[in-house]
This record gives sequence, structure tokens and C-alpha cells, in this order.
Amino acid sequence: MKIKILYTLILVAPFLFRSAVQAQTGSGSTTVDNSVVTIAAGTIEQRFSEGSYFGPQAEWVIEGVLEIYSKNIWIAPGATFRGGGKIVIYNPGANPFYVDMASGPTKIDGNNGAFIDLLIEHRNAENLVLAEVSDPGYKTVNPTGATAAALNIGKEIALSVNNADIILNGHNLAFNSAGKISNYNADRMVVTSNSTDGHMIKEYATGSSFVFPVGIAEGDYTPATLSPLSAGTLFVSVQNYSGSTTFSKGLKPELGMDRSWQIYGNKPLRVDMTLQHNQNTNGQLFKDPNAAVSQYLSGSKWDFLKTTNPQSGVHTGLGVNVVSDMAGNSSWFTKYGVSGSTLMIPNLFTPNGDGNNDVFEVRGIELFAANDLVIVNRWGNEVFKQTNYRNTWAGEGLNEGTYYYVLRVKESLNSDWKIFKGYITLIRAFNK
Repeated sequence: MKIKILYTLILVAPFLFRSAVQAQTGSGSTTVDNSVVTIAAGTIEQRFSEGSYFGPQAEWVIEGVLEIYSKNIWIAPGATFRGGGKIVIYNPGANPFYVDMASGPTKIDGNNGAFIDLLIEHRNAENLVLAEVSDPGYKTVNPTGATAAALNIGKEIALSVNNADIILNGHNLAFNSAGKISNYNADRMVVTSNSTDGHMIKEYATGSSFVFPVGIAEGDYTPATLSPLSAGTLFVSVQNYSGSTTFSKGLKPELGMDRSWQIYGNKPLRVDMTLQHNQNTNGQLFKDPNAAVSQYLSGSKWDFLKTTNPQSGVHTGLGVNVVSDMAGNSSWFTKYGVSGSTLMIPNLFTPNGDGNNDVFEVRGIELFAANDLVIVNRWGNEVFKQTNYRNTWAGEGLNEGTYYYVLRVKESLNSDWKIFKGYITLIRAFNK
């Protein structure tokens, strides 16, 4: 295989008279490209300089391999990469040319540019960090905020060695409909640093699924698998309870698992959702079989979603309504265990056959160890009674009006009954 080494002598020459130590560390060395470059199949080109810069008119067609050992990578808005080859990112400390270059993370500034349409192999076990790198002099108009160093993937980024994490560092990591991330696990993941300033972003075609291998810290693996029922774009990050002031007031940590996912779309979407967490973050009263994925409403109110618990730490909900407002309460999801205080008992239902609010539905009732329900009319006559109620009462044969319920629940078979009393209004001809 042919190997071509890019030295860029014009930029390196001013440093030839530095000390031997500087020469071996590569301090201050740069390689800059702003033209059309083709790497043929069977050819390897290598970047050893401390900084690798790709200008706004750089157009790389890679059928072979581009190996980068640089500490800093800057990709200008307008630069493009495509081809059937790959870019391999190594730890700077493995640099075979500057043998004393210090090991450490690779900082990459994608400037929210064009989607990179080739394979990137991430082989730096000290991480790839999305970070702002100074413009080398092109004076391009660079983005700010979460898009300032955003990296956009159009084909694949492979986490190819253990501990090869991607640190969002407040910036976005985005994938178009063809883009994917591979080889992820608890040792190879995307780290949010307990912040929602940056997100993983995925554009979906209809009927596709995508795993967001996120966590608040290295090794704290809490992936979200999302499958929208229609085309759209989803944004995902994760925090612990203390990391967010949005909903932490009124939250009972003993019933939760100390992680909350922020999930929202570019438009309202219905999404099949699987959330995974680590058992060592469970609250004192949290138990997988008696917990559900829950969506934040307001104050201390959470909407218990219909979910299953196929295995330890994994909960799945189908057709979950995902909002389009990043700042909205309902963009937050956690897992919550049952208690009397978490029950949501409605005071109105409309059994008219339209498929919406047709039954008296007590969210989360199925998570209690035992329950029974009695409904009476305004004269105290019993009209419905059921042990182990499962949200099936539709007011069959009854007139419109107000009815009264007594609901008893047990959080465990050995616990005491908790009793709830209230009213429910039945309206069949309901106009929104």
C-alpha cells in the first residue's frame, strides 16, 4: 500500500531552529488545505502536525485512508468530504513522526458544516472532544452556541477502541438520514457532561430506528433507542436530577432513577421509545417492574406512559408523543416508580367512540400490586365495581353526568391500602 506523508514544509520551516524537544513534540506545527484533494484506493495519507486545518474550499475525495494524529482538527464551513475510504483519528501520543507529542484527546471543530460522507474511525482512547478551534486565518463566518463546533455525520462514525468516547462539550453531534454511529457500548459512548447545551441529533426517514448511546459521564451508559412513526428529526441529551432546575422541584428522587432524558423533535412526533439505565442510580423505592417511563407535565406532575419492562433497567413505550419545544416541560422523560402521589386520576372522560378519552383511565394503575374501584351515581347507587381495574370502564349504559369513585391501591402486597375519592364527569357529546 502506498503511503504519502503530508509535511507542508512551508508552514513547518519557520520552526526548524526550535529546540530538539520542540521539534519532537511538534508544538506549533500546522497543516492547511484549501483545495481539491483525492486519495486513491490503496493509498494512505498521514497528518502528523499539531493542527490539521481544512479550508472553506477544501474538497476531499477519499477512496483510500487519511490518518490524522493531530491534537486539533478544524473543518471550515464549506469544506466537503466524500468517498468510499475512511478517515482514521488516532491519539496524538501515538504520533510516529513527532514521537514526543503528548497524548490526550483530539479536539475537533466541525463548524456545523457539510455532512461528512465517508467513514470516520475514532481510535483515540482519550476521546474525541467537540470544541472550538481557532480559525487559522480564513476569516470564515463561523456558527455560535451549540452549533459552534457541531460535527455532522453523513455516513458513519465508528467507535473503534474501548474508551473512544465522544464528548459533546456543549455542541451538537448530528446525523442525517444516512448517517449512523457504530461499535458503541458502555466503554464507547457519547458523553453529555450532564448538560443539555448540546445534543445528539438524528434525521429519520420513515420506519427507521436509531440508538443514541448517551450518558452524563464516561461509563454511565444510558442509551435511548428511538423509532419515530413518521419522518422527522429528533434531539437527545441526558442529565441527572440535580443537573436540571426545570423539573427538579417537587420530584421525589426515591421513586426515580436519577436520570432524565431530554427528547424533542423538529415537529410533534409519535415515537417508539426504549430507555436504559444503570441499577446503581435507582432511588430507594424504585423497582423496575413497578416503574414506567414518565413524561414531565408541570410542578411535580408526571404522566405515566404505558410501558413494558423486558429486562433489568430497560423500559419501552410505544407511540409516545414527543413535542417540538426544547424548552417545553414535556421534552423531559424519566422513569418513575408508583406511589399514591404519582397517580393521575382524571375528572372527565368522553366515551363517544372517537378513540380519544373513551375510558376512565388512571395512568399508572397497572403498576400497583393491587387495586379495586367502585363507581356510584349521585344517589349513591353502585354502577361499576372491579378488582384489579385495568382502565376499561367506558360508562356503558349510563347517562351523561357526574359520578363518584372510591379507588384503593397497594404499592406492594404487604403494604397498606391507599384510598382515593373524587368525582368523574361523563360527557358523550364533547366539543373541544
